[in-house]
This record gives sequence, C-alpha cells and structure tokens, in this order.
Amino acid sequence: MLRRILAIALVSLLALPGLAAALSVTEVARELRCPTCNAPLDVSNSPVAGDMKRIIGEYIREGRSKDEILELMVADFGPEVLATPPKSGFSLVVWVVPFAVLLAGLIAVPLVARAWSRGRAGPAAGPALSPEDRARVDDELRRLGD
Repeated sequence: MLRRILAIALVSLLALPGLAAALSVTEVARELRCPTCNAPLDVSNSPVAGDMKRIIGEYIREGRSKDEILELMVADFGPEVLATPPKSGFSLVVWVVPFAVLLAGLIAVPLVARAWSRGRAGPAAGPALSPEDRARVDDELRRLGD
C-alpha cells in the first residue's frame, strides 16, 4: 500500500513540470494588443479581441509554442499587435532612445551645474572697485567697527 502511494506521488511529481509548462490563452494574450481598441489583448472585450483569443486557443491546441503563435499573429495583424516593440530594425529606436536620453542627462547635469555655479560666482562678486572707492569702503568699515 505504501509503495502504491509513493509511486503515485512520484508520478505526480514527474507530471508537474509538464503541467506548469502548459501554455494558456491569457499568457499569450498578455504579449499582444487589440488592433481595434489598442488595449492589452488579455483584457480587451472587442469582437476582434475575442476572435484573436479563439485563434490563439486553436494554435495552443495544435501544440504551437508561444513564439510561433506571436509570429503568426504578427504575420496576420502586423507588428503593431505586439504589446512591446521588437528589439530589431527601426523599432530598436524605441528601446535605445530613452537610455540615450538618460545617459545624456546624467552627463549634462554635472556640466551644467558647474557652468551655472561659475556663472553665479562672477556676477555675485560685483564689478571691480576703483582704488578711491575701495578706500572709501575701507574707511566706512573701520568707522562701523569702532
């Protein structure tokens, strides 16, 4: 009896990875957008979204992988159907530009701050005083100090 329970438990444990790897319509739909309302496909209720989910279900029953299904959906609806743009071709700009702008900002901040602080130091010091004016300021400071 104990051997049967252990055998069933072992078979169940061996079956778990296969169950975990099962692909669902929702899992694929999260990677796509509805072409009519531009909402994520997994939450869209448009008629087109319903048709797309049905097609995804058929592809899953055929045993296709997630990548294959995404490629088929792009072939049918165009690259705009992807929730995230591909990391190749012109779409690479969408991935590169934000990082380039961030890097440029990180480089520019210290340079601008240094230039700004130097610009502030100059005018705050005021114009150069003539020797007569300097003598008058010194006299006034001595008189105030007494």
